[in-house]
Amino acid sequence: MGLDIRSMHHVCIVCSDYGQAVEFYVHTLGLTLRREQYSPEKKRHKLELYLNGEYLVELFIQESAPDPKQPPHAGLEHLSFLVEDVEQSVNDLKSQGVKTGPVALDTETGRQYAFFYDPDGTKLEVYQAG
Repeated sequence: MGLDIRSMHHVCIVCSDYGQAVEFYVHTLGLTLRREQYSPEKKRHKLELYLNGEYLVELFIQESAPDPKQPPHAGLEHLSFLVEDVEQSVNDLKSQGVKTGPVALDTETGRQYAFFYDPDGTKLEVYQAG
C-alpha cells in the first residue's frame, strides 16, 4: 500500500553550538541560510538551509547543551517527506496501526504537517507538497 510520498522535504538536526553549526553547515558544506527564527520558550534557534534553491536541512540549536536523556538530543531530530495530502497520509498510517500526532499548520507556509514514529522510535514527518 504505502504512502503517496513525493520526495524528501528536509532533515532536522539538533545542534549544541550555534557558531559551530553555522560554520559547518553554511561555510564548510556551502548550504545557504534562508530563514532563521528564535523561540524564547524553547530557548532555541531554528535555521532553514537550502541547496540549489531547495530546502534541505533544518537545524535546531539549543542555547544550552541538550540533555542526551531527554528529547530533543543532539543529532537527528526528524526526517520529513513531502506528500500531496497530509490528512489522507495520516489516515493511511492510522489504518496500518501507526500512531500519529495531530495534523498541524505551518503558519510560515500555510501547509499542513504531522509527525509519526517508525518501529524503533525515529521521528518522521509528512509535510504537504506545494
